Amino acid sequence: MYLPEKLNLRSFVTGFLERSGAVVEESGYGLLETLLPDQLAAHFGEQMLLAFDYEVARENPAAAFITYGSPLLDSMARLAAGYGQYTVQYCPEPGFNQNRRFEREIAETLEFLRCRPPVVSYQWLADHIFWCFYFRAVFHSYEKTEELLPVVMDGYTGLAVPDFDHWWSNIMPADEPQYKLSAAESRPLPELYATASREAGIQAEKKAASLQSQAAGQIDREMKKIAGYYGQTLREMERKIAAAAEDKAKRERLEKQMAATRADWRRREKDILERYSVEVELFLDHLVACHLPRLHIKLELQHRDRLLNIIVLYNPLAGRIEPPVCPVCRRPTTRLVPDRENRLVCADHG
Repeated sequence: MYLPEKLNLRSFVTGFLERSGAVVEESGYGLLETLLPDQLAAHFGEQMLLAFDYEVARENPAAAFITYGSPLLDSMARLAAGYGQYTVQYCPEPGFNQNRRFEREIAETLEFLRCRPPVVSYQWLADHIFWCFYFRAVFHSYEKTEELLPVVMDGYTGLAVPDFDHWWSNIMPADEPQYKLSAAESRPLPELYATASREAGIQAEKKAASLQSQAAGQIDREMKKIAGYYGQTLREMERKIAAAAEDKAKRERLEKQMAATRADWRRREKDILERYSVEVELFLDHLVACHLPRLHIKLELQHRDRLLNIIVLYNPLAGRIEPPVCPVCRRPTTRLVPDRENRLVCADHG
């Protein structure tokens, strides 16, 4: 498999390993420690220490140096090419007491305004899917670079989950489910993809702006260089025009040359700006569906003469009660208040 010279190697290797179910941890500058699942252990062993900097590799003799053309990188590239565009991973058995009471965690996380304290009426586990969209961004400028941009979407809420890797990376995902649970409701996949595409577009724009900023110094140097050249050329023409005050034809010819020189100067400046501008191509590279059991906790709340209900989720991997989504603005919130339609909404819409 061909790898472009400007591919972010660390991003590619980390994405490939995590996508395959490996546990990846940064153990120092330019140094990754990995614990590999069975399908990769057959190729590379159970553990690997990877270095992405030559000096770091020299200081850590046990580390494998990852660079273009290295046999290890070539092997990873071949495996990545054959891995498929869609894969499924399962969280192992959650391993927590799903019958324990969560009133304290809920009280510490959520605030219900103009209501009596909530009472847990029922709770159950359901299988949730987190959709991991991996977009490949190609940045075209004076040089071409590529980067893999991950966006993880919560199928249940339809929201992006920026801290997904923080808690999913603590487990060794399985290829087959180790539990039998009913599936939680999920937003339509096209809707999730559209949201993920927008999120990836924002990431790509920030990266493009960073590349543009890095090129600012080179643009400034080239602009000053041509400014010096054209400035000197125009000053010489101005002296010739002043000397040809009595020769109308020569003066007119020189003035036309000056106008052409100024136009050429503007064209050269435009060429420089266009050469260092950054254009982005963004497309979906692969998709991973990560299954995770989450606990549904149904709450009852008394508001005046009304009894209201809301469901909140407990994430066993993150160890937290997750803020519910406001039905009006579709944003997670920790402060909820009843509205006129007997819904619990965020404080901004109550």
